[in-house]
Amino acid sequence: MMVNVSARPLPGRLLLLLALLAVPALPATLRAQDAAPPAAAPPAAAPPANAAPDDPAPAGPDARPLDDDDMIAPPMIDPRAVETQNVAPAPDPMKRPDGFGEESVMKPVPVLMKAGHANWDDAFKTIVEALKEIDAEMARLKLKPNGASFIIYTATDDLGFDFEAAVPFEGATVDKPQNGMMFSASPAGRALRFTHRGPYDSMDPTYEQIANLLDAKDLEAQDLYVEEYRSDPRTTPEDDLVIDIWVPLK
Repeated sequence: MMVNVSARPLPGRLLLLLALLAVPALPATLRAQDAAPPAAAPPAAAPPANAAPDDPAPAGPDARPLDDDDMIAPPMIDPRAVETQNVAPAPDPMKRPDGFGEESVMKPVPVLMKAGHANWDDAFKTIVEALKEIDAEMARLKLKPNGASFIIYTATDDLGFDFEAAVPFEGATVDKPQNGMMFSASPAGRALRFTHRGPYDSMDPTYEQIANLLDAKDLEAQDLYVEEYRSDPRTTPEDDLVIDIWVPLK
């Protein structure tokens, strides 16, 4: 049972997230690499052409040797655990016009992703640390960042939230990611886009606009929120942050 130890009023941003993320952590809407299906069992050897259907297979010293027609090749196994492909460099996200609730389409891009949890008091610091961990793993894999980073909120309460940090990349590798990371894809589909300029902790007015617009247009959102950091949160002063908030629609 969770105990609420917070005595401060809930901000508008948190109230909206609580309303939409009232279920346990949900996966991102789209994955670039699904779990591989179980390998099929190799087919059984065919009986000799002149054998009756119910005749037992010859065995023992009197069994004839197999000829080429009796041989069955084993199933082919791809030794590569992961395969990625080169993608075109992403356009500069800072050249994109700000959004104020217009409907757009999120297009999936390949990302290296890591799940995490943060408390509200140190949320931004935790997000930046997660992105830097992904950067280090990307360098090990000899991949290059390619576009704005994403933070995908999957569950939240008044103490903190679960999230997935995702960094788009370019390049190719056949190595597996380590340290709890995975190749995936950014969320995709119809969504409303709102732009926030300024510190992470001052996003309440933007989230209030989101709630008001959803109510006014009677729109139903999916159970996740996506923050796309058009300015690099690792190096940009908080007062200069530019963040697009994507609200995927059902």
